[in-house]
Order: sequence, then C-alpha cells, then structure tokens
Amino acid sequence: MVRIKDIADHVGVSTATVSNVIHGKAHRVSAETRKKIEDAIKEMGYVPSMSGLMLAQKRSNIIGVILFGRDVSKEPALADPYYSSLIGHLDRYIREKERYMLLLTVSDTEAIIQQVRSWNLDGLIACDLPKDCLHRLHQCCDKPMVSLDAYLEDRSEYVNIMTDDLNGGYQMGNYLLSMGHRKILMVTDDGYEPSRQRWLGFQKALKKYGAPASEAQHLILSGQYGDRMEQLMQQQERIREQTALFFSSDQYALEAFSILREMGLRVPEDISVVGFNDLLYAELAQPKLTTMHQDIEQKAQLAVDALFCLMKGKKTRDWILPVKLIQRGSVRRIGNWKYIR
Repeated sequence: MVRIKDIADHVGVSTATVSNVIHGKAHRVSAETRKKIEDAIKEMGYVPSMSGLMLAQKRSNIIGVILFGRDVSKEPALADPYYSSLIGHLDRYIREKERYMLLLTVSDTEAIIQQVRSWNLDGLIACDLPKDCLHRLHQCCDKPMVSLDAYLEDRSEYVNIMTDDLNGGYQMGNYLLSMGHRKILMVTDDGYEPSRQRWLGFQKALKKYGAPASEAQHLILSGQYGDRMEQLMQQQERIREQTALFFSSDQYALEAFSILREMGLRVPEDISVVGFNDLLYAELAQPKLTTMHQDIEQKAQLAVDALFCLMKGKKTRDWILPVKLIQRGSVRRIGNWKYIR
C-alpha cells in the first residue's frame, strides 16, 4: 500500500506538502510542486483514506437517503420498482456533486437518529417519512434535510418535494369516467399518504360525474406480495362486477395482470386496468399499461439540488410536480363518450 511518505520521498518534499494537495489545500503549494505530486499519485496508485479525508475536511462527504419501512412485515422498500428507480437517480445526482450516498432502510425513528449521528452526514433526503418522524429527526440531528412525498401542514425547517397525487387521482378518474366506465374499483395499499391522496382525487372525479363515491369502490391491499395476490383472488366476485380497476401504482396493476388471467378475464376486452407512476415496465407489459406519469428523475434531481442549496445556507422552495395521463392499450371505451381534460 502506497503511503503519503512514499509519495513525499519520491517527489522530494515533506509529507505535509503532499497532505495539503491530497486534502484540498493545494493553494498552499506551488503549481509546479502540485503537478509533481499529482503525477506521482497517479503513477504510484495512491488511494486516499476516506476517514482521513473526512477528518481533514471536517465533513463526511456522505448524503444520507432514508427509506422508511412503514411496516416491518412488508417487503423491503427497494423491492418496489418506484423506489428502485428513485434511489438510482438520487445516487447518480449525488455522485455528480462529488458526494457519496448512504442508504438507510429502517423502520424506527430512534434508529434513524442514531445512524445519522454516528455517520456525521452532511445532509439528508428523507423518502416517505411520517410527519412526526420528520420533525423529530430535524430537532435531534439539525442537518440540512429535504423530504420527498410528505404531506405537511406546517413546516419551515426543510424543503418538501412531492407529486401532485390528488390531481393525478382526479385525472385518472376523470379519464375512466369519460370513457364510459361507471363500475370502477380503486385498489391501493394501507398507510401510504400518496395513495390516499390519489383516492381522494378519484372521489372528486366521481362527484363531478354525479357518480356515487363510497368505500365500496376502494380496495386496500397488503404490503406483502403473496398476501396481495391472495386478497385479489378472494375479491374475484367483486372484481368481476367492475368494468375498470384503478391501481394506485404500476407495480400493483402489473401484478394483477396474472391474477386476472387466472380469473379468465382479458385486459382490456373484459376489464380495463390503469396504474400510476409510469415505470418502464408499464410500457413493456402486454397490453401496455395506461398510467399516470410522474417524472421520478426530475424529483430526484430537484431533491439533490435543493439539499445542496440548504447545505450552502441558501433558501429554496417546495415543489409539487405535475402529472400527465399516458394512454396506452389497457383501457377499453364503453359507449360514445369523449375524454375531456
């Protein structure tokens, strides 16, 4: 292993001079000497110690990304393709800022606080954290923080970036109703606020058309894949009464394709199916899934940019990202209605 002393001996300078170049204090070294040291570092294959860099720069260079497990019995958060996509984009934009991402997947507020403190993180991006957890985290850790997909009535300590879920639910409900569907079942999971907002938006569309809006049109599924599949099979009679199913995520909609086939139902000939998020898999499905698009990459980029503004002591604003209906082949028109936005 190449040491700082080895580089110093090779160039003929002190270890302090080499250390200054490695630890970002090159202004203390002449341009000629700095060039010799940088060339020696490349030639000799020196790899700096991250712990040494952290001590020298008085920061960790690490951004914490928190995925809160809403229920320890559920599948890991990264099993959800939405979160896989979000984390991938966050990692990319964090690396572009020459920082590293530390992913924290815990379901206990105190455990999050302990890990944040122990790593001395430069900042936090919190995905889908409950309101009380966000407030406590900010009070105890005092770190620059951006929250994603949180619904907060009052906050000024951190930035919140979210999707316009209410409008997305309304748009999708409006679309299905305008296509002539009146027997529509919305399928969501439990305890996830964006899903609840999409359900509220769907109810708004029903009221606009004078259609009944009741819990009879709402099916709540488990967060566990096997349980979800079993629940859908148990709801076979109820599903057969519908002309359309509105799933609160593409993942749930695409999972249901196989169950519907087992029931002998064809999509969209026998029943229409729509989702939410517009993941890659939505376009690969057969038939291709009609869904509500949200720009996951933009959400990740805004989160990273907002966090680095906060880390520099600059103010930035909240964001509510728009959604867009993507019409594909999983919806059949009933009657002669025309879709009007």
